[in-house]
Amino acid sequence: QGEGHFVNTASMAGLIAMPGTAAYNATKSAVVAISEGLRIELKHTGSPVSVSVLCPGFVRTNLVKGQRDKWQERLGPQPGVTTNPMGALIEQVVDDGVRDGIDPDDVANEVHDAIVADRFWILTHSVTRTRVAERNASRACRRGLRMGPQYRDAGQWRC
Repeated sequence: QGEGHFVNTASMAGLIAMPGTAAYNATKSAVVAISEGLRIELKHTGSPVSVSVLCPGFVRTNLVKGQRDKWQERLGPQPGVTTNPMGALIEQVVDDGVRDGIDPDDVANEVHDAIVADRFWILTHSVTRTRVAERNASRACRRGLRMGPQYRDAGQWRC
């Protein structure tokens, strides 16, 4: 075929840590890091294969409901109702986020456009783009690096 493109699905949680979801944040951060490393390796070797990483926010799907409704016996007993306050808050945030999330077709269109343009980052929500730019700019400031104007317009930060 002579060409190819991987799209690895992480999450905005791979870029923006959220309380109560440390293990999830870590696994999604790993997907981002693997994708970055693989893209660099493939480009360095002249490979016709490229990589993008999809970091969506909430998307209107039945994924969470399906996990709750169709528990697989091989996983052991189904967890009961969450009783700790942090767990209950996370469940509510996820339920609300999915209910109000973006349409899956919008995500598919963004993925298609990223592949065609050979764009690495596929960030489906503007808040993610802004928070990531602010985080990177803040890190650069702490290191004494100067950021380009594309970052200065991304959020409220000062060196």
